[in-house]
Amino acid sequence: MEYKIAIEETLRRVVEVEAESPSLAVCRTEDEYNREEHVLTANDFISVNIMLAPEDKEAQEYLNNSTFRSFVERRFSDSSADIPLEDKVRLAFGSLNNAIHDFYRQGDNLPAEEKEIWLLYRCDAWLSTSSMELVAPFSSKEAVTDYLAGNRKRFRLTQWDLDFFRENNQTQRGSSNYIAFSHSLDPAPEPQPADTDDAFYKKPFRCDCTVLTRYELENLSYPFRTKNTDDETMRKIVRRMHRKMKERINAGDDETSDMEVIRLEEMDEAAAHFNVPYYEDLQE
Repeated sequence: MEYKIAIEETLRRVVEVEAESPSLAVCRTEDEYNREEHVLTANDFISVNIMLAPEDKEAQEYLNNSTFRSFVERRFSDSSADIPLEDKVRLAFGSLNNAIHDFYRQGDNLPAEEKEIWLLYRCDAWLSTSSMELVAPFSSKEAVTDYLAGNRKRFRLTQWDLDFFRENNQTQRGSSNYIAFSHSLDPAPEPQPADTDDAFYKKPFRCDCTVLTRYELENLSYPFRTKNTDDETMRKIVRRMHRKMKERINAGDDETSDMEVIRLEEMDEAAAHFNVPYYEDLQE
């Protein structure tokens, strides 16, 4: 019989980068890598993994077998305490700098008694609310990503799809997508705007390591009304925002060294530049 065997080699190099924050250091390194300032070679080889490929026919039969999936999930649960924290961080957040960023923004501020439930939906290419179909509820985002990873062939997901989901809580692919939302189980959750379509307002727009959503623009100190802001305008906003941030940071003479402050200022400037209206202007 013939089997599909995957051979995966891992190259790794650690470089030192001066920056104001871990996220900024990663951004700068990405830019340097894209300019081919860091070219990994055989000297950076650290490991090789040779295994039965998930694309193999027999492997697919097991991956789609509910008894086998339960067996794997039990073993994972039993051995989770032995998994290094670095590996857990990569599974849950995609990278250590993502984990630090999320922890800085909210991780340390969540009330101890607050509980969350994650709902995974299947939807169309445009992530429209009317197309959403509930797949299943989960107790955590880690459980959602593990479920998608375990069913990647069934759902036709690539590693890029999984990495994108870990960072943005949704896939961005062909005719169908998956998106997850967390909901507080607190008996008195914070009220949400009645006209907010989460799939529309939380759709991420990216330029290198800069990510922006309409939801963020709607929640600034002086909020913008993004209901009529189309995707192309959002892409222009995030590109300008990313470019201006890099210019200020690379100049090194800006009075503000706080990365988050710079991000908010350039977010506001870019949205105004492309004529996204402020709510307060519409009320005049």
